[in-house]
Amino acid sequence: MKTLMQRLLLLGASIGSVQARPLAELQRDFVNTRYQAYFHYNLCTFLNASTNVYQGRSFGTEPPAMFNPPSLKIGEWVRACQAGRMEGGWLTTKHHGGFCLWDSEFTDYDVASSGNTTDVVRAFTDAFRSAGLKIGLYYSMLDYHHGIDNGTTSPKDVRFIKNQLTELLTNYGPIDYINFDGWSTWPTTPDFDDIPYGEILALVKRLQPDCLVISHTYESNLSHAEVPFADAAGKNYPYHPDYLRPTAASDFVQRGWWYDAKLRPGVQKSVEYILGKLESYNSHNSVYILNIAPNTEGGIDADVVARLKEVADAWKKPPDIPLGDSWGYQYAVENNLAFMRPCEQSSMRRFVRDKRAWPRPEIAVDGVTEGNAMMEQTSWTLEEERPWWRVDLGAVHEVSSIEIFNRTDDGIDQLSDFTVTLHDAAGKVVWKSVLDQAPHPAVKLEVPQKKGRFVKIQLNGRGALTLAEVIVR
Repeated sequence: MKTLMQRLLLLGASIGSVQARPLAELQRDFVNTRYQAYFHYNLCTFLNASTNVYQGRSFGTEPPAMFNPPSLKIGEWVRACQAGRMEGGWLTTKHHGGFCLWDSEFTDYDVASSGNTTDVVRAFTDAFRSAGLKIGLYYSMLDYHHGIDNGTTSPKDVRFIKNQLTELLTNYGPIDYINFDGWSTWPTTPDFDDIPYGEILALVKRLQPDCLVISHTYESNLSHAEVPFADAAGKNYPYHPDYLRPTAASDFVQRGWWYDAKLRPGVQKSVEYILGKLESYNSHNSVYILNIAPNTEGGIDADVVARLKEVADAWKKPPDIPLGDSWGYQYAVENNLAFMRPCEQSSMRRFVRDKRAWPRPEIAVDGVTEGNAMMEQTSWTLEEERPWWRVDLGAVHEVSSIEIFNRTDDGIDQLSDFTVTLHDAAGKVVWKSVLDQAPHPAVKLEVPQKKGRFVKIQLNGRGALTLAEVIVR
């Protein structure tokens, strides 16, 4: 059997993850940073300087010349992080408006057409790397200027996204984190049917194997991020209280994400407030990402630096922690033909906790066998007649076994009296097995010398179908 890397390189496959270091180690190192900075700096910074109404985003209609800082004082950004004992910073390279803080070959809606043609991504990565700080690059899939939106995303749009990500992950040296936004099960953003997560994950790992994929999924699983992320401003730890896998969540120290001189965006958060959020997040293995909005002059306001220093003086950073027992992937995902492959199901139950996080079918191929459905760790259909789930292996493979992991909470007995089938490329059934008992927690089915492309699991009666993980070898 070819390794996953071989499949990626030789077949151009769009699944899976190959890393020089195990995912659990990358997650551990991320969690041990505890506290990092967000830098929302883009056209919206200057849009707010030209209007009396606070704007939370630009809309892709603003002229590039509006981006016009007289200088770019990245040294102040670095010193703000150092004053706060923050271990890294994340830059909004392209927010929802579509304006790029680098000279992209694939658009002229970027700094090369602006009032200050400095490559901000270059200045940021060089300065933070020289200071020994971690580097995160934020990238929005939602893109008003380039017309990338929910339900309208074309293959051309996906190529555009991949081309831009290739620029960011090729031209600026090692990147510790790529942070995606505007990409979720949400009516106003591209979702994971528009832009397949497995393809983006594979691209990132091919270009930079040790770059962690962090995404605004609001989910307690690994189906759309190696580290789930939530915009949790004003909230304590936003995930299920018992979910202790690595996550991250964000907040802001000023009035909002973007600088706004007209509304006097001075420091709004007290030392006690920030310390409380650090405790809430860090105690759940979540990294607190605090936004510091650079001003229109390209620097950081003095009151922000002062507040960060006050917090740093009072904060007792927790000691480093070892690897969590259940972190990373829970089996050798490179041996699972179904890992991160496209999935579908007959219907989808509504969200469990956060309205942006739905129990999609691909949760059953995310490399995690844990099955608490109330913790968003399973796929989940509506209650209906003969609900089903199906995965496309991408090509015809000789299949030797199919292993099915059931949910592990109070609904474990719902998966009983069900049929597992293997289908060829035309959809014809080439093998099937009928089971009348619920797996506790898993069942492994041997498939003798059969070739197929699709694996389908279906209840034989009425019910809701939930699956924690499906492993096809």
